[in-house]
Amino acid sequence: MGKNPEEDNFDEYFQGEEINLPQKIEKAYSKHDEIKNKQEKLDNNKFKKLFLQIKLALELLKDYKKGLYSQIPWRSIGLISLALLYFLNPYDVIPDLAPLIGFADDAAIFLSLFKSIQFDLQEYCRWKGYNTDLYF
Repeated sequence: MGKNPEEDNFDEYFQGEEINLPQKIEKAYSKHDEIKNKQEKLDNNKFKKLFLQIKLALELLKDYKKGLYSQIPWRSIGLISLALLYFLNPYDVIPDLAPLIGFADDAAIFLSLFKSIQFDLQEYCRWKGYNTDLYF
């Protein structure tokens, strides 16, 4: 089955010199505790699914990095890594210094990401024995 043009552009982007995917994965993995701390500051009631999905993404990245789970396309791991690093950046499109509204751009990034890789995340949930209804 051939690639569609969007996949070709995506491949070119990730093969370019401006992004070194293994370094991004390593950087996101090394910031696990920082990401987890920021994620835990979210209002668990207002953002319950998003809260759980970020937690799931962190867990998936950890299992991937340790070699425990590899049944996921590298694109999905790359996107998770980039989104998690964006989440940590306090001076992104809408600075996180602004209470609640500063999380709006982070939430938009994650919602878009989780929708685009939902199948991969659901497969990971099944592999872990998690109830996918809690996350999606």
